Amino acid sequence: MSMGSEYSPRSDRVTNIKVSSLSGDVFLVTQPRIERTFMNCIHLNFVSDKEGRKFLFPILPQDGLNEKTLNVVITDGDSQRIYPVFQQKAGIYGDYSEYMTRHGCACCSLTTALAAFVEKYADLKPNGTISEVERKHFPEEVYTENYGKVMARQMPVSLYGISLILQEEGVSCEYIGDFEDKAAEKQMMEHLYKGKPVIIETSRMRRKGKRIVHFFDKKYAGSYHTMILLGVDEEGQVVFTDSATRDWAGEQQRLKRAKLPELISYMFPQKNVGDTHLYFSRKRNTGGYILIR
Repeated sequence: MSMGSEYSPRSDRVTNIKVSSLSGDVFLVTQPRIERTFMNCIHLNFVSDKEGRKFLFPILPQDGLNEKTLNVVITDGDSQRIYPVFQQKAGIYGDYSEYMTRHGCACCSLTTALAAFVEKYADLKPNGTISEVERKHFPEEVYTENYGKVMARQMPVSLYGISLILQEEGVSCEYIGDFEDKAAEKQMMEHLYKGKPVIIETSRMRRKGKRIVHFFDKKYAGSYHTMILLGVDEEGQVVFTDSATRDWAGEQQRLKRAKLPELISYMFPQKNVGDTHLYFSRKRNTGGYILIR
């Protein structure tokens, strides 16, 4: 999958972007200026092809994406969302810094989604998510039990817990626990082509269908890991947030790119469908993905 494009990255005016669709038709899409990374902020645009599918533009730069916090500003026509992407090992989260280093990926992703979709949380940080948001939405005994354990046994919020908080804060979403790879790929791609994000959970193991082909691959997770897919770029790669730093990614840390089938091969379906643990308990109780509407 590819789309050709021409743009002027330093222009201060509206840019007419020449886009080639998969059928070979060429047309212009008018979008505001973008396009460079400035310290802890990057601007991206959604552009639409002839079929109405939305693609993130331009392609990510090779450097400048390794900040402790990276604000990803995505413009879609007249609307704009800011996704703050956090490094979980940044050491800037006060009393929760050690927790964030060990278990903070889900908290980072939840904070990013809340900041992007709920106005009152625009300046929310991960430590505030733990101390305020989780406590607000979860039963006190559940919250206290999790954070009352020794650090190694404290757990991150589950995908179910993330979806519950988002829904109670007015963010329309759907948690899909069990899935088949091909159906999930189709559903997630259709969702991303609408400019809608998807929250996923990966493991250190790589699958091929139902068979594990690498038990300790660890490309996208040391154990388990939560990330947000923001959209598809003009080369057909999915752009996603990542709170972790991976040696293979160079300077593309807070934002990375990958083909969706590869990401799915590290995801895993929920076996205990309908489980309502608010914090990660065991693998069979979690897994899957969340479609943010």
